[in-house]
Amino acid sequence: MHRSVLALGLAVAFATTLPVSAQFTSDPAQPAILASAASEQVQPKVVPIPSGGFYMSWYDNRAGGYDPWIQRFDSNGVGVWPDGGVRVLDTSFSSTEDYGLTMDNAGNAVIVTRSDIGGGVKIVAQAVSPSGALLWGPTGTQLAATGNAPKAGRAGDGAAVAGWSEGNRAKVMRLNADGTAAWASASTITDGTATTILADLQPGDGGSVIASAVRYTTFSGAKTLQAQKYSATGAAQWVATNVRVFSAGSLQFGSFPPFIADGEGGAIFAWYTTSPLMCRVQWVSPTGAIKFGTDGATVADSTGLNRVDPAVTYVPASRRVFVSWSENVPNSSIYGVGMQAFDETGQKLLGVAGYPLAQLETVYQYVQNRAGLVGGFPTFTWTRTAPNFGNDVIWAMSVDAGGTPRWTSPTQVSVAAQCGRPLIAPLVGGSAHGLVAWERGGTGSADVVGARLNADGSLGPPSNPADLNGDGAVNGDDLGRLLAAWGTADPAADLNDDGIVNGDDLGIMLGAWT
Repeated sequence: MHRSVLALGLAVAFATTLPVSAQFTSDPAQPAILASAASEQVQPKVVPIPSGGFYMSWYDNRAGGYDPWIQRFDSNGVGVWPDGGVRVLDTSFSSTEDYGLTMDNAGNAVIVTRSDIGGGVKIVAQAVSPSGALLWGPTGTQLAATGNAPKAGRAGDGAAVAGWSEGNRAKVMRLNADGTAAWASASTITDGTATTILADLQPGDGGSVIASAVRYTTFSGAKTLQAQKYSATGAAQWVATNVRVFSAGSLQFGSFPPFIADGEGGAIFAWYTTSPLMCRVQWVSPTGAIKFGTDGATVADSTGLNRVDPAVTYVPASRRVFVSWSENVPNSSIYGVGMQAFDETGQKLLGVAGYPLAQLETVYQYVQNRAGLVGGFPTFTWTRTAPNFGNDVIWAMSVDAGGTPRWTSPTQVSVAAQCGRPLIAPLVGGSAHGLVAWERGGTGSADVVGARLNADGSLGPPSNPADLNGDGAVNGDDLGRLLAAWGTADPAADLNDDGIVNGDDLGIMLGAWT
């Protein structure tokens, strides 16, 4: 039987009552409505809250002008703040650009975005407290008088970090708790006379932050990827010429690939090159040493397919990197989705061609690959558009440490509809469920919706809350996770939802022991 239609309740003796406000469902045709109003709600971003639930931001055009909004949700997908959330800024932009969302070490959501309030286009940051209060004034705190493509990230110690592109250079700035700049001036990613455009920010070790940038010379010139680590005081930690994540070949024009932190002070990158269209992966150590060779490892040795749009995740316990991508027979409408796993030396673990998450078939496209950890397992989503444009369906699959699928078949997350910009994020670190959110609806009427994806492949409330890692069994691993959360309000281990992990939760787990 398909995992997504498994029974969703515990045995009667150990059943727990779901809150009346529960919004996530097991029906892919009935996703939770996360942001809905007049006109468009687009470009969602999510950060999980360690105590449970998540922040979600988006651009909202309900009042004319694409304004950044944010809402805090509980673990059931129910909005905590009234009025559908909080408008962060009242702007007049007629179109959108990228922006950033993170959370600081005080639990505040921090948004870094453009603002045209008061004239001119500037880069600003705004913090929103867990109660929904704007903390840095009605118009935020200005970081730069001009700039574009703002990003937000965290340092290793939890401080918020902002980044943007200004002129022809990528900029990075650590923020104080009151939103002011922590450094006398923004750190700049430079490489001679070339333009550097900020791509992403992720935490390093200690108080450091890692920034990546695309090196750009001309429209037709090679576009390569570099990275630099900055200390808590803004000093560059890696070589002055930046770490060359790759320098042979070129990114697609307009591609600014994100990356992930390895949790040790290093970073893992995935991107695709042109001529040929091939995905590559690189792991940079905490000291800035490249681990997968000069230009990274290709996801496949076999030729004959275009491989693009990679998504990467990392399993610290096994020190393995997992990557998915879209693949296509050149000059055809034959598409599929592939996956590869690497050990920490860059060796491929799933053969020369990787493993097919979705077999090659004649469809309009396979696009928008996403990857993350759900219950500690590599979990992937992708969008299948078939037989023609506009019939997008999001699918998901989880694999074990060896790359073997954990579910009997992929889980259908959505039904055929307009689906754009999906994302996947853990709802609570290490918990057995994650959030898949996406835009639904056409131009001018899009909303943001979402589904809770459990580690057993089901949607909605978990089939067995005592199975904390979602591996289908309640055993010593789950007990270890519960004991590690003892005395806290960790919602992943608070099985009876009374606000504390204690003997009552232990009794529920032992009653469900397998």
